[in-house]
Amino acid sequence: MANTIKTIIVDDEPNSRDMIDFLLKASKDVQVLDKCDNITQAFESIKLHNPDIIFLDIEMPGGSGFDLIQMLRDTPYNPTVVFVTAYNQFAIKAIKHAAFDYLLKPIDIDDINDTLARYREKQQNGIKVDKSKAELLLEHLDEFPKLKFNMRNGVLFVDPDDIIWCEASGSYTVLHFHSRKDEVISVSLKDVEQQLIQFPFFRVSRSAIINLKYLTKIDRRNKVCIVQKNDMVFKITGSPQQLKLLENR
Repeated sequence: MANTIKTIIVDDEPNSRDMIDFLLKASKDVQVLDKCDNITQAFESIKLHNPDIIFLDIEMPGGSGFDLIQMLRDTPYNPTVVFVTAYNQFAIKAIKHAAFDYLLKPIDIDDINDTLARYREKQQNGIKVDKSKAELLLEHLDEFPKLKFNMRNGVLFVDPDDIIWCEASGSYTVLHFHSRKDEVISVSLKDVEQQLIQFPFFRVSRSAIINLKYLTKIDRRNKVCIVQKNDMVFKITGSPQQLKLLENR
């Protein structure tokens, strides 16, 4: 088909990949050529298939969506980038200036259809889709907020989206990540909470703060909440009062 839109999905979360695949295949003129769970696999797939659009997650183990764009910079392959992200509004502001489109998780059929309609309209009107915008993203990376925490032997810079939960350990705090090993910082949980106030985190007890992005279940009977990222599952005890507040958010 001459007007087929060739796509590749790049996302480390199987459920997210499958959902995007399902939604894209509802459009008869869209072909999903591959589904990749890391940027190395995606890079090889792009070279093989030369897609029109890549639906690209930002944060993945082994390298981010930004890293993939950097890898493509000196190649003849320049697909249109549509970010699929759960990032906060600060990051979205930068992405809007640096990609053809972005989809905020959880996505639905209307999100996908709007993106495809914009792409088709530009093609049908003879307007070249500005694929070079992805290059601008590399100039906007400083706009993405990084948290800075003191450690016993230095300083730790942290992407808040990478934190699954925070655990008090005396006057220190243990940060549990989904793409790196745990880190102990020389900061109290109270002070960590202040740094996280603009992000989607919630204090469930005196000793624990969770990232709401990864919250999957609240168990009132056992007074725990479940946070999960792929095969990483944590059962975190919460106070009845805080769990009730969380449930009613």
